[in-house]
Amino acid sequence: MYDQLPIRFHPQSPNWRDFHTWFSHDLPIANREWLLDGSSLTKRLIKTSNNQFSVQVLRQQWDNAALSEYDLLRISPRQRCLIREVLLLCHGQPWVYARSVLPISSLTGELRHLRHFDNRPLGQLLFNTPGMHRSPFQIACLTTSDLPLQATLSLKEKNSTLWGRRSRFVIYNKPLLVSEIFLPNFQA
Repeated sequence: MYDQLPIRFHPQSPNWRDFHTWFSHDLPIANREWLLDGSSLTKRLIKTSNNQFSVQVLRQQWDNAALSEYDLLRISPRQRCLIREVLLLCHGQPWVYARSVLPISSLTGELRHLRHFDNRPLGQLLFNTPGMHRSPFQIACLTTSDLPLQATLSLKEKNSTLWGRRSRFVIYNKPLLVSEIFLPNFQA
């Protein structure tokens, strides 16, 4: 189903690898459970922050995805996508940078409302949709330089090692991709 070769994300090109290719001692103890947890990240963040959770939209516009994102979505690289980049805030601090890639072909029918999702958490929709399927995670070790500038402006630590995960969701037989990068402010 997935090959074992590293996959490129976007211009800075961190290496995304299937989760099972990482040795457990390679993954940081503090983030390991969060990186590999298949439940709703949004729900966990809301609980961990005692409901002090919000979404800050950095960008939501039509654009081309990265080639590795098209590959994971299993769609043609010519297809336009709605790219949504957000910060997931807990206690007013950015804990997670999330990038969602929503192909135009997926934003029809019951999912057309995602074109205007604003600052609502996408995770709540995904995990509350019957029949949702999620692919196994790909994990990457990144740095803050791998993120868009807007995502790093409020960070105190600018040259940190970061860990992220991404997976393909299918709802109503339509794919979308979500990448989640745990920021230095993240507190498990």
